[in-house]
Order: sequence, then C-alpha cells, then structure tokens
Amino acid sequence: MLGKHADFRERQKRAPLYEQLERHVKRRPHPFHVPGHKMGHSFDREGKHRFQSILEIDLTEINGTDDLHQPEGVIAEAQQLAAEAFGAEETRFLIGGSTVGNLALIMTVCRPGDKILVQRNCHKSVYHGIIMARATPIFLVPAVDLATGVAAGVRREDVERALQAHPDAKAVFLTNPTYYGMGIDLEKMAATVHRHGIPLLIDEAHGSHFGFHPAFPLSAMLSGADAAVQSTHKMASAMTMSSMLHLQGERIDRERLFRYLAMIQSSSPSYVLMASLDLARRHLVQEAHEEWERLLPQLDKLRERTGRLEWLEWPQLDASSVYATLDPLKLFLHVRTEQINGFALQHIMEKHGIFPELADSAHVLLAASAGTCARDLDSLARLLESLDIEVEPGAERILEAGVVSSHYLREQVLPMDEAVDLPKESIPLDHSLGRVVAEMVIPYPPGIPVLVPGERVDAQGLAMLLELRKGQTRFHGVQDDQLQTIQVLR
Repeated sequence: MLGKHADFRERQKRAPLYEQLERHVKRRPHPFHVPGHKMGHSFDREGKHRFQSILEIDLTEINGTDDLHQPEGVIAEAQQLAAEAFGAEETRFLIGGSTVGNLALIMTVCRPGDKILVQRNCHKSVYHGIIMARATPIFLVPAVDLATGVAAGVRREDVERALQAHPDAKAVFLTNPTYYGMGIDLEKMAATVHRHGIPLLIDEAHGSHFGFHPAFPLSAMLSGADAAVQSTHKMASAMTMSSMLHLQGERIDRERLFRYLAMIQSSSPSYVLMASLDLARRHLVQEAHEEWERLLPQLDKLRERTGRLEWLEWPQLDASSVYATLDPLKLFLHVRTEQINGFALQHIMEKHGIFPELADSAHVLLAASAGTCARDLDSLARLLESLDIEVEPGAERILEAGVVSSHYLREQVLPMDEAVDLPKESIPLDHSLGRVVAEMVIPYPPGIPVLVPGERVDAQGLAMLLELRKGQTRFHGVQDDQLQTIQVLR
C-alpha cells in the first residue's frame, strides 16, 4: 500500500468534504438555496425512505462547502489528500465519470490537426475527445491474447515505431488495464514515450485500486505516466459517475486542462458524488487492504474449484502472455466448448441471480472488488459446477482460431470529425460491406468501438457485428440500437 508511514496514515484518516457536509446537516439549517428538495423536506413519498439520508447532504456551493471549479477549502483539501494517496502531484475530482477526464486531456494536448497516438481498443470517450479536438488519431494495434482471443495492450516496440514515423505526435494515449484486467509494463512504456519528449496519458478506469495491495499491479502514477483517469466507482467504492484525474510532471498544460474541465463538467456538481470520492480514497487507504486480504484467497479457491471444469478456462499470466500484468479481481471466464457460448452462460447466471459485467460469444467477465463476499463466490462456483457441459473434440482449437480481436486497423477513408457531419443514410447491416460508416458502433459494455465514423466496413468488422447482434448485445452510438440497420455515408 502507498505511504505506510504514520503521519501519512494519520492525515488520510480525514475526509474533509464529507465531514463538512455532516457538520452542516447537524446545524439543522434553513436551506433557502437549490436543490429544490431542500435537504429532503420535499420528495416523492414512496422513495423518500430510500433517499432521505443522502438528500440531507445533497447540497450546493454555499459558505463552507467550497466550489469544485475554484476549490480553496474542503474540496481542495480532499483533492490534495487524494493526490497524496494515489502518488500524484495534483488530483481533480470528476463528476461525469472518466469520460470528462479523457475528453479534457485530449483537448488539452491536441489542437485541430494535431496527431495523437491512440490504442485502437480504447473507450468510446477517447474517440469522442479526438472528434471534439478535431485531432488526427494514429491508431496502435493491440496485441491479441491467443488463449482467449481478446485484445490486450499495445507493444512498446509498436509505440516506438509509431513515434519514429510520427515525430510530430503530441501525446500517447493508452488504456491500462483493459476491461478484462490485462496490463502492460507501464514503467518501460513511460520511459519510451518520454524519450520523445511528449506525455503519456493513461485511461486507468479499471485500475483505481492499483498500487494499494501487493497483489495488484503498480498504478499509472507510480509507473511514471503524466496523467491517469480513474473510474473510482468501478473497482473502488465511490458512487457511480465518480472519477478522478491524477497529474504529475510538466508535460501537460494544467491551466489549459482545468479550463476544459470547467467547460465540460457541470456547473452544479453533485456534492454526494464528490463526498463519495473523498470517502472512497479514505477507504482505500484505511480499510480496503484488510478486505482484500480476506477476498484474494477466496478468489484463489474459486479458480481452483472451477479450474477442474474442462469447458472453462481462466487466463494465466506466464512467459508467453502478451500482457505483463493481470488483475486478480477480474474473473474472466473463457468458454471452451461449442455446447454453450458466453451469452448463454450469462443468461443462465442471471436466472440464478448472478449478474456479470459483460459477455460475448466466448467469454463472460465478472468484476470482484473489496465488496465481494464469500456467499457471492460460493454461489458462482456452485452454479458453474452444476452445469452439465462437455468439451467436444477439437472445440478448443476451433475457438482459439475463430475468436479473434475485432480491433485491428481498418481503412480510414475520412477523418472522424468530417464524417459525422456529411450526408448519411440508413441501410441494412447485412448490406453494409464496403460502405463508409457514418456513426460510431459501440458494443456496450465494454464501450470499445468496432467501427468509427469514416472507416470502411470490412468483412471482419461486419462478421463481428452480426455475431454480437445475434447475442443480443446492446449498442451505443448508433441510431438503430438493435443494429438491424447502420448509418453510412451517401
């Protein structure tokens, strides 16, 4: 865990923003300010019993509660404690998820026409940031894990080659870890990028717990990245939409960054969400380690119990892996039979009250955390053990050959920011081969685009979308969320 010395732990016992909200509630004030529920005095009768305690601290910028957009009091102190805990020089709270952090970072480092090196299997918010900045993405093809068929991180030598080919690139933007918990050696990557004098930006949405226990990889900040955006609500204990942006070094114009944050974050940020960030940081430092100490052996036991099932495989980090780290909290099930696919396994799980994070044709992903209990894991293990599933001869070879990453490069006919504004038409997805797509096609989760505006639909991408549609995947970014049709340029 970071900062084991006594004075660090003593400082980290505080949650200044949350404590100030509690002090205010105890005053029994007369709220002649927004929001209109007046600390819960006026609210839906049926829902009031559930929301009442939260509504009392759902406040606004009044004397004593500080201002997110110009923090000088308890919010500034809470952010400073977060920076210390996460090993950053400066931390900013994000109300709007990691999306606003990714958008602001890209618009900070890129002006119209500037190049930025981007991992192709990045989150949709990174693409949105590139469109908004009118930047030029130089896509980096991720390595594919042959055992599972999923895209992992990018190789350092590929980044080096891209930087040599594009010496005018303004930054490198990578995702670490992936949604599936696979990571790269960030220390070596940071050294590579910094030799070219530009910043390394990391979407660390699924790594807010990194660096807080020896079983977890080092965080982006501890590995030398210049900026990292973390979804503190995903793998830590903050409320949904609550994230953090961590910064260090002088390669990023912080004044420009904070100006963009002020533009894209709400001028009425939720104090409930900000307080949850304050408490999540304290929980990570003070309490989570003990909870992980209980959880991690239980996860090992789960893998041991289900590892005997021939139709199921857990990813294993070894010398042949294309990734350097693997998050033990990500329960990534690889289905090794044609008798059942990932979508069907997810459906069975949900019928038994077990709700995974996502599924695709060959995998189911479950995300554990400090809040996962032994009862959860036992229910999962007993269900998997109860399924009567066999492995057909050759099924494993078929899956490993057929389950491939959808995130290879495709022909980019037009820049994304131009393609979204050109005349378009909707056509049946089945007839879209060879057409130039006019919308972003995003299976969600994980929120990684298969096609982006301006790309030509190729056979691999079309096959992937047809397979996902058959599995009743939800799609974002498209006009037809059932994906019977797709928008293409006329």
